[in-house]
Amino acid sequence: MHLQDRAVKVFLISGVLTLAGCAYRLPVAAPPSHGLIRIVANAPEQYSVQVNTGTVKQYEVPHDGRIAVEIPGYRPSCGVYLFNAIKVAGDRDPLKSWIVSVTRNGKTIRKQSLRVTEKSQTDEAGYHIVRIGQ
Repeated sequence: MHLQDRAVKVFLISGVLTLAGCAYRLPVAAPPSHGLIRIVANAPEQYSVQVNTGTVKQYEVPHDGRIAVEIPGYRPSCGVYLFNAIKVAGDRDPLKSWIVSVTRNGKTIRKQSLRVTEKSQTDEAGYHIVRIGQ
């Protein structure tokens, strides 16, 4: 009987030690896409939009204020989880460091991350609204 108790204890301890490690989760890669942005201003055609994702691309804003910007493919960093449940590291999101700048006559009017832009409200066509005060 004493031998069985010892075997059960060893089994339980080994099970706990197996679960006590860290797990790494690799997020799915995001393919290249387009972000839809709508500049809302009195005269949106007077503005231009620059998107910096490591390379800067400039877009002229048309009269309706709607543009489609290129978003390159990316992969967020691995997440490190304690007990496969508690996130302890790996929160690098490229969209937080990629910048959308709205300029007029060479002067920057608005500057925000692509992640903030993607979280803004959308219009009926799915364009993320960036309001510019006059």
